[in-house]
Amino acid sequence: MVADRRSRLRSATEDAHRKLDLVVNDAGYFRDRSSYAAYLHATLRARQPLELALDDCGAEKLFGLWPDRTIAAALCADIHDVTAASATNSKIVLGQAFSPAQAIGTLYVMEGSALGARHLAPRAHSLGMSPTFGARHFAQQTAMPKTWSAFLRVLEAVSFDAFQEAECVAAARAAFDRFERAYASEISGGLISR
Repeated sequence: MVADRRSRLRSATEDAHRKLDLVVNDAGYFRDRSSYAAYLHATLRARQPLELALDDCGAEKLFGLWPDRTIAAALCADIHDVTAASATNSKIVLGQAFSPAQAIGTLYVMEGSALGARHLAPRAHSLGMSPTFGARHFAQQTAMPKTWSAFLRVLEAVSFDAFQEAECVAAARAAFDRFERAYASEISGGLISR
């Protein structure tokens, strides 16, 4: 049943989502300005190639709000605010084109991150960040609170066969894993002191 796709995606990605949350929460990314800068770098490194891949596959045709949901440019500005160094939107590509099912699975994670942004933004604000300094990407993610319900309508309306359903789940898991690896590498690279 199509209306159960959200439940199936949530169940199929629960372990990957939990690993990501543990890495972010345990790393101390919001302890001080330096750790927050590492968080911003990791977020950009994970997210920017996914945004490009979604743009390249025409995600806007699947989810019309997508162009307003990209935050790589805001992340670059936030990095500059926090570090006074220029961050570039590096245009790293994934090397593969997303199918519509893979795009929907990836969008599930990207739009879900906006829900997480509601919890993380106050932590950034406690470090002196604001919608115009250092936390632009959070402001952008949280500015349209009804986007998640709009995305869920798309998620439940698309028609996939069994192969496409599997592609959708695999893409969502891959997106969660990409973020988890990026955040974990900041820790293992010594950029975050524990």
